[in-house]
Amino acid sequence: MSSLLDKINSRGYWRVVIRPQPFIEKRISQITELYPILQNTSVNLRGWDFPHLDPHIQTHVDMDWIGQESDWEHFLEIWRFYQSGQFIDIAGMDEDWYDQRHSIPAALSDWRPGLILGIGNTLFRFTEIFEFTARLAMTQAGDDIMRVEITVSNLEGRKLWVDSHSRMPLHHNYIASIREFPYQIELSRTELIAAPRELALKPTTELFRRFSWDPSQDVLREQQKELRL
Repeated sequence: MSSLLDKINSRGYWRVVIRPQPFIEKRISQITELYPILQNTSVNLRGWDFPHLDPHIQTHVDMDWIGQESDWEHFLEIWRFYQSGQFIDIAGMDEDWYDQRHSIPAALSDWRPGLILGIGNTLFRFTEIFEFTARLAMTQAGDDIMRVEITVSNLEGRKLWVDSHSRMPLHHNYIASIREFPYQIELSRTELIAAPRELALKPTTELFRRFSWDPSQDVLREQQKELRL
């Protein structure tokens, strides 16, 4: 097992699996086609791409998949992309790795791993996932039906945190009792292409409701405008 995977799993993390339906083992005939597909579909909405393609790291090439592992400051990520079109990404929660940054935000003088879940960061990650899935659906790695599985893990005891300077702080502590939040959905290529950002709102809202916080959809849509087009 990868030492980085062990490190990621030791704190909060996101696990994303994207599968075109039905399963076709060699949907992408040549393994050399995989990396260029990701180069054309990776999204960069806030200064850091998803999935993160690091030009300074040699991509691992296996029998039927390629992958990378990256660990830089508070960005920890492992991804694999298969010739079947399946994509897997496991990434550490940014909020849990501030001790690897040059500094911890001043508003978090009591910071420790497992303390917070950033509201904006959560919304933006769901948005990145669905934007990426929509782009992937339009390539030879996609199909008419795309299955998306997302798990947000190690949530118990965390409180929601307003991680945007332009937003007002919450009036109460909203704390999770669940250990993980799983979300699965199958979507048509047409649905994905038409409204990936809207599709991100439902899992975001459902996750926040597990913290006993129920934000309006308009508030979330307004915050999404902070992302690049």
